[in-house]
Amino acid sequence: MGYETLARVTLANLPTPLEEAKRLREAIGGPRLFIKRDDLTGLGMGGNKLRKLEFLLGDALAKKADVVITSGAIQTNHGRLTAAACAKLGLECRLVLTERDAGYYEGNRILQHLFGARQFFCDIDDSVPPEKLDREKLRAGDAKTAELVEEVRASGRVPYVIPRGGRSLWGTAGYCGAMAELKKQLDDMNVKADHIIVPCATGSTLTGTLLGCRVASIDAKIHGIALSRSVEEGRRMVEEEFNKDSEGMGYPYRITQDGIDLRSGMGRGYAIPTAGGQDAIKLLARTEGILLDPVYTGKTMAGYIDMVKHGAFRADESV
Repeated sequence: MGYETLARVTLANLPTPLEEAKRLREAIGGPRLFIKRDDLTGLGMGGNKLRKLEFLLGDALAKKADVVITSGAIQTNHGRLTAAACAKLGLECRLVLTERDAGYYEGNRILQHLFGARQFFCDIDDSVPPEKLDREKLRAGDAKTAELVEEVRASGRVPYVIPRGGRSLWGTAGYCGAMAELKKQLDDMNVKADHIIVPCATGSTLTGTLLGCRVASIDAKIHGIALSRSVEEGRRMVEEEFNKDSEGMGYPYRITQDGIDLRSGMGRGYAIPTAGGQDAIKLLARTEGILLDPVYTGKTMAGYIDMVKHGAFRADESV
């Protein structure tokens, strides 16, 4: 079968550039560093989710769906890009935002609305202790999603549910394709990738990178930076998704948790900025003119800088 045989639509501007960060290397030392610019995928202000949405919405259209439902926090980038992609394809988009409506519009909530998505907030149990609040939000989001699915079906329409962050076989396929793209760029530049560093929230991008490197024959060590859950839970989720999706696409590859390099970069919690992440954002902006964000890429770059400081790479390697 293979990821290439899956239904797909065109949404992203591909291939995205692979740029060497020479001035950053001068500032911090370490190996050669290349940045895969998936912030430049284009539609809806860009981002990594468009690769996944090409396959997810290809599957939705193949199944004759006309209403797409997905969920996330109020500032979800996945929700923003799902809304933009649905607008481009003429699909109705319903976003389940896993918190109460605070009554104000900013950031991605404005953009989701601008792209025409209908936004649905959740009833959160206020009696839940703080340490269990994230689980309660996920529970409430799942309940609201199920409610919307039944409502859409009752109206005679066809719903298509995209899991949070696009974590699915189709989401994994998006980054299998990205690794094939990366392999060609590396070969054209005569560069061997010794290490690849990837943010990890739902684990979908890390899963696709791990599988895609095997499919594309990229012999690199993959490092994930956990940004929304514990390292232990992240490894379990990636192992589960990798093995399920690899089998589902007809590949022989399997993985165990011992084969997943995942280290924590979350700090005090998901979407809570860290000092290291903020410093990394400033440093990359002032050395390369590239903008990172405080939730994912800033913390991931902070993780890379920390690895350099602790001698994780040889000077003759490429990351």
